[in-house]
Order: sequence, then structure tokens, then C-alpha cells
Amino acid sequence: MKHLKRLSALVLAVLLLCLAACSEKAAEDPDRPPEAAPETPAVTEEGGTGSGTSSDALIAVEEDYDWSAGVKKNDYAGYRFTILNGCTASWYSYTLVTTEETTGEPVNDAIYERTQRANEFLNVDVVENNVSDSTADLKKAVKAGSGDFDVALCTLMNSYGIAMENNIYDLNTLSADLDLANVWWDQNAVHDLDINGKLYFTTSDFDTTRFDSIRSLYFNKQMIEDLSMENPYDLVDDNRWTLDKFIEMCAAAELDRDGDGVMTDTDRYGYVTYGELAVDMLIAGTGIHYIAKDPETGRLINGTQGEKLIDVYAKIYDLLWTDNRIFDCRQNRYSKYARGLGDRIQEPIFTENSALFYSECMAWTRVLREMEADFGVVPPPKFDEEQDRHYSIILNPFMQMIPITEKAEQVSRTCNVLDVLASASHDTVVDAYVNVTLTGKVARDPDTVRMLHLVFDELSYNIHFSNVNIRSTIQNGLTGGSENIASMIQKSAKSVSKTLEKTNDFFFGG
Repeated sequence: MKHLKRLSALVLAVLLLCLAACSEKAAEDPDRPPEAAPETPAVTEEGGTGSGTSSDALIAVEEDYDWSAGVKKNDYAGYRFTILNGCTASWYSYTLVTTEETTGEPVNDAIYERTQRANEFLNVDVVENNVSDSTADLKKAVKAGSGDFDVALCTLMNSYGIAMENNIYDLNTLSADLDLANVWWDQNAVHDLDINGKLYFTTSDFDTTRFDSIRSLYFNKQMIEDLSMENPYDLVDDNRWTLDKFIEMCAAAELDRDGDGVMTDTDRYGYVTYGELAVDMLIAGTGIHYIAKDPETGRLINGTQGEKLIDVYAKIYDLLWTDNRIFDCRQNRYSKYARGLGDRIQEPIFTENSALFYSECMAWTRVLREMEADFGVVPPPKFDEEQDRHYSIILNPFMQMIPITEKAEQVSRTCNVLDVLASASHDTVVDAYVNVTLTGKVARDPDTVRMLHLVFDELSYNIHFSNVNIRSTIQNGLTGGSENIASMIQKSAKSVSKTLEKTNDFFFGG
């Protein structure tokens, strides 16, 4: 699993810069590195990795990092390199991947610097076309044979469908021009999204949506102490952080504070979130994948077959619908107490010490900085103590892909520019995002540092196909209050099997 650990040192500071935002327990000097700065891979002159340690930031880029080492220098005579960018959703921290000028805002200026590096190093002009539906635009461009853009950024949920319609290159066939083993490429994505040696899309330090998309699970440290509960960090260390334990703690935290018999936004809950996110995160945490890879053949299979899913489903149903353990802001019984905030009622509930646990996409961590109570983070709970690892989930970031409209020499150029953009982002965009933008007091608790390493070392990506309805069947059942999933799974199993068979034909040959 060594290749999965490269992400952690870069992403780790995103949460560390927010954890214990206003706690008096935070360290006095936020610019001082932690007492035991974790080691990170250092890029050598050949572009490989060696040992190196963080420097002056909380989790810094490698001391000897040279962005231009390990990438090819070329002169493309001022070529206009166009990125089709479909990221427009306002909940992301940043949507644009280029900027025309510096403004003093750290990430904006870092994006500007990395783009200028690439422009000067390769003599290109990197620009973007920000659109509402990059998937549709990519397909149209390929069908028309147009060369309007060089790279497309499309959501992970759409990416396999794009690939199976023969719109994009298999990146693994471009290894002569693109070394995906370099530290600036996300090795978790390279590993998880590959099917039978075919990798049509991936992500890198070039894009920040992969950070924003991580499903995080936080806990209120003060409430743990006040309720005399076991420290979740100890539970993880002792291999007792399981779904049963999580549900037990959620139940113990429930309290009708005013005793009026009605649970509202001012009462206390075990968990605040919304059902769809909780379902994805908790199911992934138990090691169940909606679509899995057969460990022997690598072929895609229905990952929800067998008794384990039935057991997990029952436990999550119990959490969502029994008593008032969870404030699910999308359930009708709680929506009237959302203060007009919709989903964003989650953050006030958690920051006002009215929920023991809270989960959302990492992008929303930024709103927790003013929280008075100290809080920590843990990976999603395991199914049981026999499970060999934790699984954290990254659901729907934007992936980088190359349209097949390009000729061989054009593809080589695209690979070169992509590699340089990613390499030039490693000590600019990533550093600004994780070490500068999210300000506030910094938790220097070594247990938190260690736990966050675990969260990101165990990060996993889902395989999504829009015509495979496993995920929607389970989500709709749980969020809709259907107690028995067995009949629904059985009903859809045959059609799912046929669909996956056709999918496997694409990746493995008919």
C-alpha cells in the first residue's frame, strides 16, 4: 500500500489547519511545524522519490523538491493549450484552474504561478473554457472531430461512461510520454480507477476538487469528555472503531434538552449530516464497494451480494430511523428545524455542541474554524474488528482525460503539458491550498496528525456507471425509510449482472 500514502502528506494540512480552530488547547505559534513532522517522499533529479522531511509549513512540500525535475522541457512555439473545465458548482472551494493575474489571494496567485511556469517551460499559452456540462461538450467535440480543447475535466461519476463510448485515451498506453508514478499524480486514483490495466482518467496536484470531495467524519472532543465516552482515537488504535461502536455512541449522545418530547435543532444528537452522504461514507467504511473488482480475475462484480450488505444496511437503517440519534437535515421530521439554511444547518448544529459527530465533504471544513470546542477527525468505522483496514472515501472529483481527436504528436504534447502542470502545482497550488488558505489556530496534537495520516493513507475511489443502479437502490432504500433491502437487491441482481457483463466485455474483451 506504499503507493497509496503519497497523498497524505499533501492533503493532511487541510484539516489540521481547521481542527481545534479556536480551542485554547491549540499551539501558540501556527507557523511552527509539529514536533514530529511526518516524512514525505522527496522528488529526486530523476523525478523519482527519496526520503525527505517537511520544512517550514505544517505539512510542507519536500525540502529538495524541484518542480522541473522529472518532466520534459520542450518548445511548442506558443501553442494555445485549452482545458475544458466543467467545474461550476459553488460548493467547491475553487472552480477555475487558470487565472489572468495575481490578486494577493494565495490559491489564485499559486494557480497563476504554476500556469506561468508551464507557459515558460514549454512555450505554451494555457487557457481554460469553463462550461456547465463538460461531459456533453467533450462527446460533441469527439463526434465532430474538432480540436477545440486538449484536456477535459469531467466528474468521476461520468468518466467511465465517457471512456466506454470511446471518447478518451487509455492513459496507460501513453506511458512513454506520461509517467503516472510521479509524486504529483494521485496514486490512490491511479490504483483504484484502473480496470484490467486500463486507466482512462485520473487526477493530480493540478486540481483541488479531489481535496474538496473527501467525505470527512469529525467528532466533538469536548462532548466526548463531558459524556465520559471513550476517545475515538483510542478506539481506532485498539481496533474497536466499528459501525456498532459508532451507533452505540450516537445513541448515547441523544438528549431532549428541554424535555418537551420534541427533538428540534436545539436538542442534542449523536450525528448530524444528510442521509445520502452518511450512506455512502458508512457503507464504504465497512469495505463494501457498490461495484468491486474480483480479487482473482480483476473483473467487475456486484459488491453488495451476500449477507454482509444486509447486515450493514440494517445497522445504518437503525442509525437513521430509530429514535432521534441523527439529525438528518433532509428528513421531513427535521427539515422544519433547519432555520432556513437547508443542508447548511449541519454546521450550526455541530458548532453549537448539539451533535457528537458530523460528516460532510472536506470543502465545508472551512466553516468550522470559529468553533469554540476542540474537534477531531477519524476514518469511517469498520464493519467489525476482523476487517483488515479502514476505508475513507473520495466520491466525485473532476478527473483529467485526453480526447481521442488528437493525433499522435498532439497527444505527446498534451501529456507533456499535463505532466508539467501537475509537477508545477505540487509546491504552489497544493501548498497554498493546504498551508495558507485555511487559516486559524492549528491543532498540534500528535494523535490528530497520526489519525489524519490514517484517513488519507486509506483513501479510496468509487467505480461509477450510470446504468448500474446498485448505489441508487441502496441509497433510496435507506434515505426513504425502507427497512428491508434484501428483496430490492435480489430484484435488481439479474439486470446488474448483465450490465456488468457488458461492461467487462469493454475492459477485458468479449
